Amino acid sequence: MPSQHGLTFSALRSANIRRLGLFTNRHGVSAHSEPDGSDWSPNDWMVATMGELGEAANVMKKIRRGDYTPDEKLGELAQEFSDVVIYLDLLAFQYGIDLGEAVKQTWNAKSRQIGIQLELFDTYYVKGGA
Repeated sequence: MPSQHGLTFSALRSANIRRLGLFTNRHGVSAHSEPDGSDWSPNDWMVATMGELGEAANVMKKIRRGDYTPDEKLGELAQEFSDVVIYLDLLAFQYGIDLGEAVKQTWNAKSRQIGIQLELFDTYYVKGGA
Protein backbone atom coordinates (compact mmCIF):
# COMPACT_ATOMS: atom_id res chain seq x y z
CA MET A 1 0.00 0.00 0.00
CA PRO A 2 1.46 3.40 -0.94
CA SER A 3 2.25 5.90 1.77
CA GLN A 4 -0.06 8.84 2.21
CA HIS A 5 0.95 12.14 0.65
CA GLY A 6 -0.49 15.58 0.99
CA LEU A 7 -2.99 17.19 3.28
CA THR A 8 -5.61 15.21 5.15
CA PHE A 9 -9.08 16.39 6.11
CA SER A 10 -8.06 15.85 9.73
CA ALA A 11 -5.05 18.17 9.41
CA LEU A 12 -7.19 20.80 7.68
CA ARG A 13 -9.79 20.63 10.45
CA SER A 14 -7.17 21.00 13.19
CA ALA A 15 -5.59 23.99 11.48
CA ASN A 16 -8.97 25.57 10.70
CA ILE A 17 -10.04 25.35 14.35
CA ARG A 18 -6.76 26.77 15.58
CA ARG A 19 -6.82 29.67 13.10
CA LEU A 20 -10.45 30.70 13.72
CA GLY A 21 -9.67 32.58 16.92
CA LEU A 22 -6.72 34.34 15.29
CA PHE A 23 -8.56 35.82 12.30
CA THR A 24 -8.83 39.59 12.16
CA ASN A 25 -10.74 41.79 9.79
CA ARG A 26 -9.12 44.47 7.65
CA HIS A 27 -9.18 46.84 10.64
CA GLY A 28 -7.18 44.42 12.79
CA VAL A 29 -10.17 43.54 14.96
CA SER A 30 -10.93 39.92 15.76
CA ALA A 31 -13.28 38.55 13.11
CA HIS A 32 -14.96 36.18 15.57
CA SER A 33 -16.26 36.78 19.06
CA GLU A 34 -16.13 33.02 19.69
CA PRO A 35 -12.81 31.20 19.16
CA ASP A 36 -14.57 28.26 17.50
CA GLY A 37 -16.40 30.45 14.98
CA SER A 38 -19.79 29.66 16.50
CA ASP A 39 -20.65 33.36 16.46
CA TRP A 40 -21.29 32.79 12.75
CA SER A 41 -24.37 30.74 11.95
CA PRO A 42 -24.18 27.79 9.57
CA ASN A 43 -25.91 30.10 7.07
CA ASP A 44 -23.03 32.58 7.43
CA TRP A 45 -20.51 29.81 6.74
CA MET A 46 -22.55 28.67 3.72
CA VAL A 47 -22.62 32.23 2.34
CA ALA A 48 -18.83 32.41 2.73
CA THR A 49 -18.45 29.05 0.95
CA MET A 50 -20.72 30.11 -1.90
CA GLY A 51 -18.90 33.44 -2.18
CA GLU A 52 -15.65 31.60 -2.83
CA LEU A 53 -17.37 29.26 -5.30
CA GLY A 54 -18.73 32.34 -7.06
CA GLU A 55 -15.22 33.78 -7.28
CA ALA A 56 -14.03 30.55 -8.91
CA ALA A 57 -16.97 30.65 -11.32
CA ASN A 58 -16.07 34.21 -12.28
CA VAL A 59 -12.52 33.17 -13.18
CA MET A 60 -13.88 30.25 -15.20
CA LYS A 61 -16.27 32.61 -17.01
CA LYS A 62 -13.36 34.81 -18.03
CA ILE A 63 -11.47 31.77 -19.32
CA ARG A 64 -14.52 30.59 -21.25
CA ARG A 65 -15.05 33.90 -22.99
CA GLY A 66 -11.38 34.03 -23.97
CA ASP A 67 -10.06 36.76 -21.69
CA TYR A 68 -7.46 34.35 -20.32
CA THR A 69 -6.14 30.89 -21.01
CA PRO A 70 -6.56 28.22 -18.34
CA ASP A 71 -2.79 28.29 -17.79
CA GLU A 72 -2.88 32.03 -17.09
CA LYS A 73 -5.48 31.56 -14.36
CA LEU A 74 -4.52 28.16 -12.95
CA GLY A 75 -3.03 29.60 -9.77
CA GLU A 76 -6.07 31.78 -9.14
CA LEU A 77 -8.43 28.86 -9.74
CA ALA A 78 -6.43 26.71 -7.35
CA GLN A 79 -6.70 29.41 -4.70
CA GLU A 80 -10.45 29.81 -5.14
CA PHE A 81 -11.09 26.04 -5.11
CA SER A 82 -8.97 25.83 -1.96
CA ASP A 83 -10.98 28.61 -0.32
CA VAL A 84 -14.16 26.63 -1.07
CA VAL A 85 -12.77 23.51 0.63
CA ILE A 86 -11.57 25.51 3.65
CA TYR A 87 -14.94 27.20 4.18
CA LEU A 88 -16.82 23.95 3.54
CA ASP A 89 -14.77 22.29 6.27
CA LEU A 90 -15.63 25.15 8.65
CA LEU A 91 -19.31 24.75 7.78
CA ALA A 92 -19.13 20.99 8.38
CA PHE A 93 -17.39 21.70 11.71
CA GLN A 94 -20.36 23.82 12.83
CA TYR A 95 -22.56 20.74 12.38
CA GLY A 96 -20.07 18.33 13.96
CA ILE A 97 -19.48 16.57 10.63
CA ASP A 98 -16.13 14.90 9.97
CA LEU A 99 -15.82 15.87 6.32
CA GLY A 100 -13.17 13.26 5.54
CA GLU A 101 -15.27 10.45 6.98
CA ALA A 102 -18.41 11.75 5.24
CA VAL A 103 -16.63 11.89 1.86
CA LYS A 104 -15.27 8.37 2.35
CA GLN A 105 -18.68 6.94 3.29
CA THR A 106 -20.46 8.73 0.43
CA TRP A 107 -17.82 7.66 -2.09
CA ASN A 108 -18.00 4.02 -1.00
CA ALA A 109 -21.81 3.95 -0.97
CA LYS A 110 -21.93 5.42 -4.49
CA SER A 111 -19.34 2.92 -5.75
CA ARG A 112 -21.43 0.04 -4.39
CA GLN A 113 -24.63 1.55 -5.80
CA ILE A 114 -23.23 1.80 -9.33
CA GLY A 115 -21.37 -1.51 -9.18
CA ILE A 116 -17.80 -0.21 -9.21
CA GLN A 117 -15.44 -2.11 -6.95
CA LEU A 118 -13.37 0.82 -5.72
CA GLU A 119 -13.37 1.95 -2.11
CA LEU A 120 -11.65 4.74 -0.23
CA PHE A 121 -9.88 4.06 3.03
CA ASP A 122 -8.17 6.40 5.48
CA THR A 123 -5.50 7.18 2.91
CA TYR A 124 -5.75 8.16 -0.72
CA TYR A 125 -5.31 4.51 -1.64
CA VAL A 126 -8.23 2.71 -3.31
CA LYS A 127 -8.66 -1.01 -3.82
CA GLY A 128 -10.68 -3.05 -6.23
CA GLY A 129 -10.85 -3.71 -9.93
CA ALA A 130 -11.63 -1.27 -12.64
